[in-house]
Amino acid sequence: MKSDEFSNVRVVLFSGEEFQRSERLAEVLGIVLDEGTLDFNLDVFTPETFSLDTVAELIVTFPMMAERRVIVIRNFDKIHPDTRKKAGKVIADTPESTFVAIEGEKASLVPKPPTKYFKAEIFKPVYENRLPTWIQGRFSKRGKKATSGAVALLINNAGTVLRELDSEIEKVTIAAHEKELITEQDVSMVVGEFRHDTVWNLCNAVGLGDFDSAAGILTSLMESEKNRETFYIATLAAHIMKIAEYNNLIKKGVSRREAMKVVTNSEFLWKLNRMDAQARNFGQQEIRRILSLFARTDSMLKRYSVDKRLVMELLIPLILPEQKRARRA
Repeated sequence: MKSDEFSNVRVVLFSGEEFQRSERLAEVLGIVLDEGTLDFNLDVFTPETFSLDTVAELIVTFPMMAERRVIVIRNFDKIHPDTRKKAGKVIADTPESTFVAIEGEKASLVPKPPTKYFKAEIFKPVYENRLPTWIQGRFSKRGKKATSGAVALLINNAGTVLRELDSEIEKVTIAAHEKELITEQDVSMVVGEFRHDTVWNLCNAVGLGDFDSAAGILTSLMESEKNRETFYIATLAAHIMKIAEYNNLIKKGVSRREAMKVVTNSEFLWKLNRMDAQARNFGQQEIRRILSLFARTDSMLKRYSVDKRLVMELLIPLILPEQKRARRA
């Protein structure tokens, strides 16, 4: 092996957020695998290819011209529960000549291997308020730094899915060549000034009363993501509630700079998404009406057999600000 970090470990378990656990698995395989004998000593199983008999046989098979044989089981939590229990018993007895790596969002092992031979790592989701730090870390890993505006624009236009964000960060890094500091212009050149396929841009289009953009974004989302309608409603409702809280704080005399923090900590994002205009679009009565619509629609989607796409398409014009609906009429 290249390192003694896992010299006494026979079984590792990675669970939680998909991008982080997959990246960690690749990192660990780079440590424990001998590239020269990789073809002989690495076996990867998925729920579709998993065979308990085969795994049981491989676990006790000595490696070829290497210190250990490596077995990887992807998405272990998707395997039938009865099979997982049987597999757990086999894996618990992994000999020192074998290294087993298991991963899955909710993956677990019963029984667990002996503690001195077992290592488990859980990867928590990176929520929106932690994304700027995470993104800066990804740029730093590539030898770059990024302005706060560049980070904000990346989140706004690329969304919050870590794998997709990292892919865009890689593209931006390549495009920037030898530049050490990534700016908004660098991000805009690669990611685009305004992307129309994220739920965040759906919220902003609704907030601005832009029916054409909102309808287009919703169509794109529903074509690429199935059964996420209640998530869209919850996200839209949260956005409207933030606007309501902002307006409430302004009425109480709180400074704009302080009040805007309930929506975003980024002045750049505030201006980019024209939040002043969005805040003006929604009075107290309007917000109550729209939140009531969200609640009824959410209940309908959960309780009845309906055409979810049609329901969402009919909802969009109803949740536009009053003045925007009047113009459409």
